[in-house]
Amino acid sequence: MGHSVNGRNLCAIIAGYMVVKQLLNLILGFSFMNIVWLVISAGLGFMLISSKKYMNIVTAVYLVVIVLVNLKGNLENFGFNSSLIYLAEAVLDVVCAWQLAANKDIRQFFDHG
Repeated sequence: MGHSVNGRNLCAIIAGYMVVKQLLNLILGFSFMNIVWLVISAGLGFMLISSKKYMNIVTAVYLVVIVLVNLKGNLENFGFNSSLIYLAEAVLDVVCAWQLAANKDIRQFFDHG
């Protein structure tokens, strides 16, 4: 299997994660903004899988911004409740962002896509 195929598969996993994460957030706390984030995540995920130029970087920045916007509230409300879910989500977001920006297979998928 070539590097760009591995990169595409990793992008598909990250895109799926982003949509499932937003669906879970929508279920945990229904709001208009959760719908907006779901639509944005689905759109970014589609463009990610389609290997649109620079979408790996744009999506990585989006994931980091989401973490930074929500980090203060998650840390202030830290406890053994849904905050742990949100902190785990933040860790996964950072890992996904790092992969999108630094993984050689993903970079090759976007260089040759």
